[in-house]
Amino acid sequence: MTKHIAFCMVMVFVFGTIMTVSADVPKDLMIYLPFDEKSGTTAKDLSNSKYVGKLKDGAKFVGGKVNNAVEMVGGKSVVTVEDFNLAPLKGTNQITIGAWFKVIEHNQWDGVVSIEAEGGECCEFRLMLNQDAAPKPFWNMGHHKDRTGKFVFAMNRWYHYAMTYDGKKARIYVDGKETESSDENVKLPTGKGLFMVGAGEAPGTWAMESGVIDEVFVVNRELRSNELKDIMNKGVIMAVDPKKKLAITWGTVKTEY
Repeated sequence: MTKHIAFCMVMVFVFGTIMTVSADVPKDLMIYLPFDEKSGTTAKDLSNSKYVGKLKDGAKFVGGKVNNAVEMVGGKSVVTVEDFNLAPLKGTNQITIGAWFKVIEHNQWDGVVSIEAEGGECCEFRLMLNQDAAPKPFWNMGHHKDRTGKFVFAMNRWYHYAMTYDGKKARIYVDGKETESSDENVKLPTGKGLFMVGAGEAPGTWAMESGVIDEVFVVNRELRSNELKDIMNKGVIMAVDPKKKLAITWGTVKTEY
């Protein structure tokens, strides 16, 4: 009976710890829009910033790569977050911006995620597709220096797409693999800005003609390939891998009881 009670207490502790720890939000996460709402015109930010994304001009929730996502239509849809705070970049001068996306129709530059800094020249952060019929990565990192890669995206296929900056070099990752890089050597903007999903430069400008975007995030440090693959496989908020922790703890419990 004593062992049975002890076992039950251990299990309560184990599951309680797992649920509590796995819900912790990483401090370096500046924004995370999972787009898991089923309806409406606003999207919750699950980072500690608690921004609100506003769906505009036909953007709507649909089935996505992970649960739901946001669909862009007509070359004008966008999700905006106003007064996006870039101050967390002050201490690091690093950033990672990423998302899942699937492009269905393409005939111009298509914005995936972009940030326009207040008082800036233009196009400080843009993660986009270029205008080629078979689109390639197109990006701006911290300033208006247009970059185009060589990787070719296919239509109607999900990709995990990210760009990182370590203070000197920008890197592009597709499905967790580095495909391109560029020397930037720029001090990143640290004021306020307009955060956009599905557009580049401004709402309605270089907007995706038809596509779906999911799991948008920004962190104030450079993520490496293995971390991006973890995000792909486990999700953005991954302070603790609950499956791994459960397996280890369950093995210990079974051994001891």
